[in-house]
Amino acid sequence: MKGLFSKNLIARWDGALSRSKRIFIATHVNPDGDAIGAMVGLGVFLKEQGYHVTMACPTPYPEFLDFLDKDKEILIYVLQQKAVSKAIEQADLIIAVDVSSFSRMEMMGPVIKNSSLYKILMDHHIDPVKNEFDLVFSTTRISSSCELIYRVLKAWKPNATISAAQATALLTGIITDTNQFANSVFPDTFLVASALKACGADTEEIFNKVYRNFSVNRMRLMGYALQHIKLLPEYNTGYIVLTKDILDAYGYRIGDAEGFVNFPLAIRGITVSAFFLQRHDHIKVSLRSMGDIAVNGIAKEFFNGGGHYNASAGKMENVPERIEERLKEALGTIIALKENKKN
Repeated sequence: MKGLFSKNLIARWDGALSRSKRIFIATHVNPDGDAIGAMVGLGVFLKEQGYHVTMACPTPYPEFLDFLDKDKEILIYVLQQKAVSKAIEQADLIIAVDVSSFSRMEMMGPVIKNSSLYKILMDHHIDPVKNEFDLVFSTTRISSSCELIYRVLKAWKPNATISAAQATALLTGIITDTNQFANSVFPDTFLVASALKACGADTEEIFNKVYRNFSVNRMRLMGYALQHIKLLPEYNTGYIVLTKDILDAYGYRIGDAEGFVNFPLAIRGITVSAFFLQRHDHIKVSLRSMGDIAVNGIAKEFFNGGGHYNASAGKMENVPERIEERLKEALGTIIALKENKKN
């Protein structure tokens, strides 16, 4: 497995860490398995190296990721603003993981951005806002932020032990961000997964907690979503809309709709899938595709977001009636782009 980052970058990382004692680690709003896995995997490692570490999310993480934060050490900004602000004030260094800019931290972002502390980015999304950070570890040639962090840590401390808890956290991020190794997978991804398993990563716990730990309400909501897949055959697209009244009717809790965006892709002939989840002030948009169909461009242009070639996300105004019109407009640009490439 070749080194992913230059010796100069690792040296700068080492210098920043050597000047610090208290480290603040943060991630994006509505954190997923890669975000929590990255924070915990990195945070526990740094604690074992003697650093004082504080971890924080802008909003709560899904309940099924509780097993990665058994001692409830992760602070939630919307619930603990004073504690988060105090931790930032006391820190020597800030590390942002699985996030391309502070804007994706929403309300917590400005608090961190305005700090004069040295800031490090560890991410795998396209177009990171590099000028917001002093040191950047970022590439799209990798499965996840968790894989990136493992490779940085092994380049920095090649002989350091990766504990079972760290390995489990990091492998959780890899498994969830690749949709169980279905997309965004590179040859080295399997090597890292194998190394983490050798370090004691509990794959049975990961799958039991993430994929076999659903509430009755989640299962019933899943049934509703499957029954209400809408198809746009002219675009080879399927999409699902869950409005707030539906979510309320099924007792929705954060994380209950995890993975729903993939359902339409199981239909023969469907190559693009979209999922729209209504929140109190906007509609969250998730996009997936197969093969050479890029959805990151339309996520950026039409849904104020971004992401990976085949997996992206964004949001739109809180008007469900405009969903199909907006989606068709976005899909039209993909078709036009493919036709231009053919010609």
